[in-house]
Amino acid sequence: MAITKYTDISSYVNTIYERSLLVVRERNIMANLVTNYSAMGWMVRTFSTRPEVTPETVADGVDYTNPTSFGKSTIGSLTPAEKIAQIILTDQNVETDPDGARNQASQELGEAIAKLIDTDLVGDFSSFSTDVGAGAGNSATIATFAAGMSRLRAASAPSPLNAVVHPYHWHDIWVELGQPAKKYALLGDVANAALQEFYVGALMGMRWFTNANIAVDASDDAVSGIFNARALALDTRRAYRLEPERDASLRAWELNATVGYAHGLGDRPAFGMAYTADAAAP
Repeated sequence: MAITKYTDISSYVNTIYERSLLVVRERNIMANLVTNYSAMGWMVRTFSTRPEVTPETVADGVDYTNPTSFGKSTIGSLTPAEKIAQIILTDQNVETDPDGARNQASQELGEAIAKLIDTDLVGDFSSFSTDVGAGAGNSATIATFAAGMSRLRAASAPSPLNAVVHPYHWHDIWVELGQPAKKYALLGDVANAALQEFYVGALMGMRWFTNANIAVDASDDAVSGIFNARALALDTRRAYRLEPERDASLRAWELNATVGYAHGLGDRPAFGMAYTADAAAP
């Protein structure tokens, strides 16, 4: 007697899952630039800090009586949430579509979740307490980005520092590099690389990334970010997964993409700065 078992469809299930998972891993820039945490369960993660110890001079033969209080204070927390996206494909659609609806649906679900995570993380730039940008309505400049980098180093933010910028902010920087003023003459090879390739990966002691998921507001301004990885956090509670579910009465397949995570400022929020500037299309 012929019995249709799970193994008869297992390759189909795995193909969808693996392709979708690969897309999530490849399309998310920010997840690789922030501090990643994980945990079982959905508890709130709380960040705390301790005071810095300041050594003092003590005279010979004197019993030191001014110890530092070394308690904890809360500096922030992350609250996880579930995210879901779903596509339902009827049998007639799957059986008729010449382009492979199931595989395309799998890829789109993966891209949607990847974009959501990336968008959430770049949205956290506006949570930084300091904004070193040129300001709303003003073009991004090399000098203001350099000032931000300098202020982070002065705050003891360790390398590497990352500049994740809206593509239009980078265009403003490129205009300066591509048409260097006299004071930028020493940029030399950097300016040449910008002219030849448009994008320069390292500049002014920072790694640069452009990210189109940074939102532009109604006034054509956007908030980019300059930060060390510890300034932002991604706390994954359930890794991305794609689960197909058969709906026999509907004669269709449900594809359910889910993930559980928290995002926000990390355990060293002072290691990051917002950068607000005009982001009108060039």
